[in-house]
Amino acid sequence: MNIILFFITTFIWGTTWLAIKYQLGDVHPLWSVTYRFGLASLILVGACIVSRQSLRFSRKDHGWIALQALLLFSTNYLMYYFGTDYFISGVVAVLFASVTLMNIVNSRLFLGTPITVSTLAGAILGGLGLIFIFSAEVIRLSQENLTYIAEGLAFCLGGTLCASLGQTVATANMRRSLPVMQTNALGMAYGAAFTAIAALTAGIYPSFDFSTTYVGSLLYLSFFGTVLAFGSYLKLVGNIGSGRASYAFVVIPLMALIVSSMFEVFHWDIYSLLGVTMVLIGNWIVLARNAVSSKPARSF
Repeated sequence: MNIILFFITTFIWGTTWLAIKYQLGDVHPLWSVTYRFGLASLILVGACIVSRQSLRFSRKDHGWIALQALLLFSTNYLMYYFGTDYFISGVVAVLFASVTLMNIVNSRLFLGTPITVSTLAGAILGGLGLIFIFSAEVIRLSQENLTYIAEGLAFCLGGTLCASLGQTVATANMRRSLPVMQTNALGMAYGAAFTAIAALTAGIYPSFDFSTTYVGSLLYLSFFGTVLAFGSYLKLVGNIGSGRASYAFVVIPLMALIVSSMFEVFHWDIYSLLGVTMVLIGNWIVLARNAVSSKPARSF
């Protein structure tokens, strides 16, 4: 059963980067993010109602859920959508692999989790791997100026930082015994609302693309990429623990690059192979050596 959950998580999250690519076009990314999490929230709220799980929380709890939503279900995905417009989806996924290292730093800063020597070793190796992988993309984009590349990197890494901070808040929420399913149901609704408000404030009004490509990718991202993948991963965490379940984040970038080589312009070469190997080994060192302690720490 755990193998199936692991496969579902890595396969779906490894392919969502390509699905995001199909969301780009006539609909502004702000509204694509709004539609994705609005639909996912409706599905989860419906599941909570059917299973008779309470959606009542205190005002303080709503504040923490809203903060988690702003970082994890709104701002970070908006940046990913913009970042995917600069680079092929596989490279965006590899850049997202740095979330493991950001989680370690943020866990230390906000949750008091200790950092070990193996963490530093894995961080250095993984960082060098990202440089090797991205060098091939830089060559492909050599006709563009450095400002263009820097903008793309800023969106991708900014989104990853927001995701890491959001996961830190989510960890703190779980330590407060907030139920995961209901928290995600309300959090995704908050995330959709925040993104919609941002769009309207910026003078960007709703639009929709009824093409098969857009609707199909939206349904895939909402149900499979959000509801099913999050559910499978959290179930896996419950079965085998967060440390072992985190190995999914080692496999996801590799899955994304395989998909990208099939449907986009990514081509494997000695640099990308070496870079992927370094990223995988670096993440394995961080996770296998228990770089993030599982013992309780203070919340912020």
